[in-house]
Amino acid sequence: MSHGYSELNPDLKEEFKQIVGETNFYDEFEIRWTYAFGGTLFERDWIPDLILTPETDNQISEILILADKELITIIPRGNGTSLSGGPMTPFGGIVLDLTKMNKILKIDIENNLVVVQPGVICDDLNDKLKKLGYFFPPDPGSSSVATLGGMVANNAGGIQAFKYGVTKNYVLFLDIVLPNGKILHLGTDVLKSVSSYNLKDLIIGSEGTLGVITKIGLRIRPYPKFRKLALFIFDDIKKLKNAAIELRSTRIVPNLLEFMDKVILKAVTDYLGGEFLEFPNGYVLLAEVDGNSEDEVENDFNLMFEKIMTNNPILHRIASNEKERERLILARKANLPALSRLMPTTCVEDCTIKITQFDSIIKKIEDLPKKIGAKNLIVATICHMEGNLHPTFMFNENNPEDVEDFKKAIDFLYKKIIIPSGGTLTGEHGIGKIKTPYLELEHGSEVVDLMNNIKKLFDPHQILNPGIGKGDQRKLSSIKISRKLKNQEDKILELRCMRCGFCINLCPSRMNYFIEAYSPRGRLSILNGLVYGDLKPNRLINDIFHACTLCGLCKELCPSGVDTCYIFEKAREILHKRREF
Repeated sequence: MSHGYSELNPDLKEEFKQIVGETNFYDEFEIRWTYAFGGTLFERDWIPDLILTPETDNQISEILILADKELITIIPRGNGTSLSGGPMTPFGGIVLDLTKMNKILKIDIENNLVVVQPGVICDDLNDKLKKLGYFFPPDPGSSSVATLGGMVANNAGGIQAFKYGVTKNYVLFLDIVLPNGKILHLGTDVLKSVSSYNLKDLIIGSEGTLGVITKIGLRIRPYPKFRKLALFIFDDIKKLKNAAIELRSTRIVPNLLEFMDKVILKAVTDYLGGEFLEFPNGYVLLAEVDGNSEDEVENDFNLMFEKIMTNNPILHRIASNEKERERLILARKANLPALSRLMPTTCVEDCTIKITQFDSIIKKIEDLPKKIGAKNLIVATICHMEGNLHPTFMFNENNPEDVEDFKKAIDFLYKKIIIPSGGTLTGEHGIGKIKTPYLELEHGSEVVDLMNNIKKLFDPHQILNPGIGKGDQRKLSSIKISRKLKNQEDKILELRCMRCGFCINLCPSRMNYFIEAYSPRGRLSILNGLVYGDLKPNRLINDIFHACTLCGLCKELCPSGVDTCYIFEKAREILHKRREF
């Protein structure tokens, strides 16, 4: 095998099976196939060699000892919501699916601490904490399905990061397993300690390249009792930027300050309808303050509102109650489903700039398709107004020309816009397998070499999540998949799945089997393989589709509105008719 890694022969597979047991061991190609899909473009060569679903620290330790000895790559994975290809497997190897390690081990309000396993879902933790008057503030857009292990590995943020910070601000300790099998406890379970090097923060944001996280200690905060929100629309991006900057002089820190561009607002108003259809098109600023005193929130809101209004928005709406707040917040939450209806493929990028450059950089991103001569590419931008941009690209990945234009657009975004402005490649999504080529452009060779030396200290044989630029500069194959649908008329082929994973958490069959193949996203990935001839109908595929209860929850949760019930029922019918197994 290239890159110095070993083949997983039958004897080695058997040894891994002995460690985790037969029910946590999957080497069927159909199941491995589903782990090659994520929120980035599909690479048909990036199929893992084995899926293991360990349930204990000791199992993970034994797996890593064997893998390190035999030079087998290990890729830790949560629910696979990464938008930068973090858990993808360009060098094959073993995916450690950690979603069975999903217990909340302790909620200790008195000591301001919760202890969780890495597979716990962010929203599930907050649902329990809210009943006790507390919360864990980081809230990525995928919080309904994002695992806390993945959030730590990527140092996730979200819409409240400007006030409440990102994941690293809440991590007190981590238990990790090193490639040599040693289990380390980094940090402490008290709120302040400076007795050692801050080793736990090396793990936070390391994207699974230094160790496998098995336990997380988090600080928590009291849940704010009051909040007030308003939506503003501007006809000029500079006015919106000035409003955001002038807020800094008031010393008010909004818990939510979000931007949407014109493309997003138009898509959202068409998608939501109702009163949104009356909104003029423009640039949106969504602003909210929160706190534990009603008078304080009201005073802060009034001061914030007056400062924003001095920049002459063309429309404003104030939420006077919780129902109106939820409706205005929906405009922000609906951006992804609204955009996903514009083109078959939606890819969300992530970068951060200085807020003083906001208007000029937004204009450059708006002009990007024209600059590179892209015919079909649509670009839209949403932003957390600490400067964390999410340029979103819509195109058709089944069209080779569109794929090439997308690649050019990413190159132009980072090489011509973000890095020259002094910005950073990622604010919360991670480098993953996608942004590695640009890492040296941002940090320089000496810093990248230093990261590589740190990587070697923790992982001398380079087995953990290879291909991520933080300490690993292996060259990955370029995106080369370009497929045309065989029959545009057949609804079963309209698989406009964004591979976001929002459908996973409540799926009854996924909750029973705890592997990707039995999720709605997994089934759609299998259909992709069947349509293009990479997979053949067989008993396992038949069983996977018949495990679906057709409850419809996935359709309700799907941003793209994929008619999963119709598709899966149709797939069953086709499988039944063919019966080639």
